[in-house]
Amino acid sequence: MSTHPSLVMMGGGSWGAALADKLRQTDGQDCCVLTRSADTASALQRGHIRQLQDIRLRASLTATSDTSCLTGADFIYLAVPISGYEDALALINEHAAADVPVILCAKGLVPDGNGGGLFLPEYMAQHYPNRRFAILTGPSFADEVLQDKPTALLAASADDALSGQISAHFSAPSLRVYHGNDVVGAALGGAIKNIIAIAAGIAAGQSLGDNARAGLVTRGLAETARLASQLGAQPATIMGLAGMGDLVLSCSNQHSRNMAYGFALGSGAAIGNQLAEGRHSAARLVKRAEQLGITMPICEAVNLIVNHGADIPQTIAGLLARETGTE
Repeated sequence: MSTHPSLVMMGGGSWGAALADKLRQTDGQDCCVLTRSADTASALQRGHIRQLQDIRLRASLTATSDTSCLTGADFIYLAVPISGYEDALALINEHAAADVPVILCAKGLVPDGNGGGLFLPEYMAQHYPNRRFAILTGPSFADEVLQDKPTALLAASADDALSGQISAHFSAPSLRVYHGNDVVGAALGGAIKNIIAIAAGIAAGQSLGDNARAGLVTRGLAETARLASQLGAQPATIMGLAGMGDLVLSCSNQHSRNMAYGFALGSGAAIGNQLAEGRHSAARLVKRAEQLGITMPICEAVNLIVNHGADIPQTIAGLLARETGTE
């Protein structure tokens, strides 16, 4: 009889599939992927990832659309988009035992109903105060994880034992999972980097050069640090994998969905149905920062462009005209 815990991955997209693929590389450990669609589950069972047609899984994944798999879970990884978190967590609360921890793998803010947003630890504290949870985050593209390219992530939880258990779930040599206890910093870094990546993409689309991108990354990190300090995050987290690491990756090239979206905006290309989490997070973050009295000019500029149709050259000119200060 296996001594390994029962793991469930909620979400059959590219990131859920990549993590599930890595989880099963621990000897004797399996992970059942729970999807909303029976077709997605069937594809994963055949070794296919619908969002990554060029990549074939080495072996099929255990997958289902039957929520009964949550009943016997020991750990639940939640890899659905932020827009699906409220429904997914309600489902977990309905089917899973009260002592089963949830590992949150998405990046963004959950709507608070007032035009703003809640970071994931805040949402959990308000709605599921007795549920143990962790945040799994860091600089990572799903396709590279699936191709066994070296990747480092952070598992953050107020429960040190839980973050250590998550790290132990992953034994693949190409994936290192560090652990820490700063859930606030981990959540902030992942949410804000998506918005800064859109700004970097807009700058690239406008042919503003590498100097501009470096400036945006650096000042974007400063905006993240200001908000993080106000909310009690640890500075080391913002300078680590969840903060600087993820920000640098997302602003490096159009492999990043958010940067690709920004590039399309900046170059005047068709947007289509491009998925960009930062597009939806921008308004929520700006509202939240306003409530806290924090100035975040880059995030504010992105929000004006993506949600209010502001003129891009004029918005950039406004950013450049701001009075400089100390660093």
